[in-house]
Amino acid sequence: MNRKFALAVSISVALGGTVTAAELEPEISKTIPAVTAKNRIYAADIAINHIADGKLHIVDADSGKYLGVIGIGFTGQVTLSNDKREILVSTGYLSRGQRGDRADIVEVWDADTLKFKYEIPISDKRAMALQYEGLMRLSADGRWLFVQNATPATSVSVIDMQAKKMVGEVAMPGCWAIYPVQSDSKRFASLCGDGTIQTVTIDDNGAEAARKTSAKVFDAEADAWFMQGEQAGDDYYFVSFKGNVARVNVAGETAAVTETWPLASKAEMQKGWRPGGYQPLAVHGDSNRLYVAMHAGGVEGSHKNPAKQIWAFDTQTKKRIARMPGHAAISLEPSADGKRLYAIDIEKASIVIFDTIGAKPKVRAVQVGEVPIQLEAE
Repeated sequence: MNRKFALAVSISVALGGTVTAAELEPEISKTIPAVTAKNRIYAADIAINHIADGKLHIVDADSGKYLGVIGIGFTGQVTLSNDKREILVSTGYLSRGQRGDRADIVEVWDADTLKFKYEIPISDKRAMALQYEGLMRLSADGRWLFVQNATPATSVSVIDMQAKKMVGEVAMPGCWAIYPVQSDSKRFASLCGDGTIQTVTIDDNGAEAARKTSAKVFDAEADAWFMQGEQAGDDYYFVSFKGNVARVNVAGETAAVTETWPLASKAEMQKGWRPGGYQPLAVHGDSNRLYVAMHAGGVEGSHKNPAKQIWAFDTQTKKRIARMPGHAAISLEPSADGKRLYAIDIEKASIVIFDTIGAKPKVRAVQVGEVPIQLEAE
């Protein structure tokens, strides 16, 4: 109730009088977008202690202000539309919360109003996993949405975003994660446990049309790769458990490694400096920058350890340009313009914003949720 109106009514009642419509000031209401910030950070939170109630937190990278939240259900995977105007979530719900009929869907939300727009039913084979950006990806033209499945047999659901329906399923035995091809919207690649990369091409109906397998590009026993692949056009950067970078071109029918190089010097390797985390790699192609979350004393099984330092590299010279404080980072993401770096501090459940890059960077922190895992940036 308007305060002036409430005061007028109180006085009128007390004096035994009345209030006429002419004495009231009309209230003017309007609707504005929930989110107007230009530079947004999205943090997917697994909410592990009540996992059916996952969240996506939205933060203004410029002001550090917390902007809003949407629910993403049980192990909901998140990606943004190519124009960043929509938030896509693949998730599932039980009709009675902890029991009942199961519904697996892709939800589409408006990124500015944070209002739900529509949903698409999908296969109940979807992978119920921690949030990784490679488990749901859009094609370059935005028509096809690819969703990772696991029963534990692995496959990929193909959703036609124009028709708003699931149109196919591509079997991917022994392979995991989805890497769309920038120059061909009907093609994606996937890492396989035998050290190869499979490349699949779909037809106009979303069905498999062709498949090629690369030569062995890594040894899963000697030096496995993190599943995270950071895209730069038709190239993807991968990092191995022991700290080797591989650049893979996926444009053709068969993927191929075009270059490899080590992150650490021999002396640093002896001290056990290795990558660690859930999204430990960030690449900004236009500025030729690569960032890795690193920890010392690394051994077999330490590949999820949070960062003690974040190392920055020039991808052209392959030289390290900065060693920055680690802030217990498990996930990294560059800003759209490449001038900032964002990280998830898993110990403080916060987003760390690196406003500058260097040995003594200017940083800010914003606490978000409970167990944030995945980062996306506008």
